[in-house]
Amino acid sequence: MKNTKILTMVFAVFFGLVLACGGGTPAPPKYQGNWTGSDGSTVYMTADGKAGFKVGNKSVDGGGAEFSGDGKSFTISLFGISHEFKVDREPEGNEMTLNGVVYQKK
Repeated sequence: MKNTKILTMVFAVFFGLVLACGGGTPAPPKYQGNWTGSDGSTVYMTADGKAGFKVGNKSVDGGGAEFSGDGKSFTISLFGISHEFKVDREPEGNEMTLNGVVYQKK
């Protein structure tokens, strides 16, 4: 009986963490989509709040994006792996600039 309660609590905590880490608040519509940088890096953000990136040897798939209050940066993260993007130029049409890299929407 005691083991069942412990197992149930562990499962509930694990399930809660999975739900909390799988996406979040949707990015503004102009940022949503699949973006490829001039350096080969990639960023995506979806309407359901999921986001991901591949920059160098670091990548996240199925994380969430959190925008700063002033909208001048955002962080994509999942399970402690994260990357901060400084918005040099907001999306205009199919192009934006993040961290000095020009991204094209695919």
